[in-house]
This record gives sequence, structure tokens and C-alpha cells, in this order.
Amino acid sequence: MIRFNLVFFLAYIVVSYAATCNVLDYGAKADNRTDVGPAIVNAYKTCIQNSPGSVLLVPAGNFLLDSVVELGGTKWTFQLDGTITLAFNTKLGGAYMIDWQHCDTITVTGKGRVNGQGNLWRPGGDLSKYPSRPRLMRFLNCNNCKISGITLNNSPMFHLSVNGNNNEIHNMVVTADIIGETDAFDVSGNNNHVHNVEVTNGDECVTVKTPTNGFLAENIICHNTAGCNMGSFGNAATNAAVANVYYRNVTMYNSEAGAQIKTYPNNLGYIRNITYENFKLVAVDYPMSVNLFWCPHTKCPDATGTLTVTDVTFRNFQGTENGNSRPTVLLDCISGHKCTNINFVNVAVTASNGAATHDQITNACGSGRSSVPKC
Repeated sequence: MIRFNLVFFLAYIVVSYAATCNVLDYGAKADNRTDVGPAIVNAYKTCIQNSPGSVLLVPAGNFLLDSVVELGGTKWTFQLDGTITLAFNTKLGGAYMIDWQHCDTITVTGKGRVNGQGNLWRPGGDLSKYPSRPRLMRFLNCNNCKISGITLNNSPMFHLSVNGNNNEIHNMVVTADIIGETDAFDVSGNNNHVHNVEVTNGDECVTVKTPTNGFLAENIICHNTAGCNMGSFGNAATNAAVANVYYRNVTMYNSEAGAQIKTYPNNLGYIRNITYENFKLVAVDYPMSVNLFWCPHTKCPDATGTLTVTDVTFRNFQGTENGNSRPTVLLDCISGHKCTNINFVNVAVTASNGAATHDQITNACGSGRSSVPKC
């Protein structure tokens, strides 16, 4: 009995230190004019840091964000039930507006949203007017975090970037203008999981960055996106290291790409053991693509890369591609460094306009398509 009471007492002490820290109690005003950033930071520093299990609450209401919020710590919850609207302030530059670094076991949840007002940063769709634009959220060197529930809307640039291990992103919606530089989910690290998310934008849907070892994406819906991709991996300094990636149960509508691996032609390193399974495509360009000559610039680096791509499987791809000049299958690899063991299983993709589909193969080998040579 004495031992039981001691355990109960210790549990009571832990619970008693937990708190709900409402930003309204730390200077925030739901007037869509007062910068909520200082109140969030104040609540974090004075209420959250020394109270494991506590909740930092942004309640229902309309809040303006006009400064960078830097957070971290261990074992606490950020609950967003209101709307945070990013101020149009060019002094914010390329900042990550809500930025977690070196954190562990953080939960982000709620029924609210963050509105980036990206259209103000891209007047008339001009991406060059303000080339340095804010991002909405980042988790850098963070592990065991769960991010769910909230909506991210129209970031000036990328929406959510996650780097670390054993993180889970799920049940989220990202919506943005149909324009480039609006990535939804960019993820790197080990054993991360993205599932049950829906994206509408003009760029990456759910994308793997380097380094990654172990990644699962499932139950994904992408509208008007640039695909569920690996990369892009830039110049040789990037030195890609990606392995053990699995995408399954992905539906894509009117997208520029389906499943795509893309790197600059001077990249180094490896990409291996990749599976794309159960893709439903509706009017998608580049349904299946491994492109080691990808480069968005007028002047691109020479093809001096030694990056290898091995053991890639495209299984159960059904639906339509756009039927324009882009191939259904594109495999374009660096000379002397073949893409090996590229497998196609149960692929049935037809052109949406009735035109013939075709494959484009350069220095690649695999099985499952008559045009792909075996090694």
C-alpha cells in the first residue's frame, strides 16, 4: 500500500506541473492586427519550457504573425485552433516563420490554420518580384514529433519542412496557388511517416529530401502538383543518400509528374530500394520518371555525376497521362552509371486524349516494360 501511494503521489506531481498556456494570457490579441509572435514565444519560455506535458494554445480567433517564432524543447503540445495570418512584410525575407529546432516528442495539432497570403508575395504570378519569401513551418533536427490536424494555406514559399527521425505527419490539408515554389511536405531523415494528407498546389506534393533512410508515404491525394518526388537534388555538393522509400495508395489529378526521381547531372551518391505502389493517375505528365538530367536553369552543370539508382519498382500504376510530348516512362541516367533493376509491374496508363503513350529510355535497364533493356 505504501508503494502504491508513492507511485500515485509522484504521478500527481508530474500532472500538476502540466499546464495549458493560452497565448491570450501572454499578450496576444485576436484582432488580426497585433503580432502574435512575441506572445507565442513568451508563453513558450515562461510556461512551457519547465512544464513537461504542457499545451501552448492558440485559441479560436484571428491572429496576425509579423515576426519569426523560434521554438524547441521536449514533450509538449502546440495546439492551433485559430487562424494565424502571415503579415505581408518584405523584411521577413526567407525566414521560417514558425521554426522548431533540436526538439523531441512535440505534438502539433488543432483545427486551425496558418494562412501565408502567398498571393501578395507573387503579384500577378511573378516569382521574381520578391525572390526571398517566407516559409510557414520547419522542424529541423527534431525527432519523434507528430504533426496533424491543422491546415496550411498559400505559403509565400514552402509550407512544411521536416528533418529528423521517427516523425509522423498526418491528416493535414495544404492548399496554395497553382504555381511553383509552393512545396507542401518536404521530409528528410530516418523512418519518417506521412499519411492521409491532401495537397493542392503547383509544386511538390510529398517529397523525400536527402539524407533519408526509411520513409513511408501512404493515402495521399495530390491536385495540380509537381508530383511525389525524390529531390530535386542539386549540384555535386548535395551528395544524395536516399534508401528504403515506400509510397503507396496515391491519387493524383492534373499533375506535372507522378512518381519522379530528379537530380542535377553532376550529382553524387546513391538512391536505392525505392517502391511506388498503387498510384491512380488522372491526366498526369511524366507518370514514372527517373531523370538525372533534371535542371530548371538555362545553364546547367555538365553530366559529370556518379549518382547510382538501383532497385526501383513501379507497381500498380493505373489511369491516364496527358498525352502530350512527355513520355509515360522516362529513364534518363548518367553515362557509365546505369540505373539498374528498374521494375514495372501491372502498369496500365493510357493517354487522356487518345494519343499513343511512349517510353523514353537512356542508359537504363530493368524489367517489366518491353522497351527497358535488361542488364
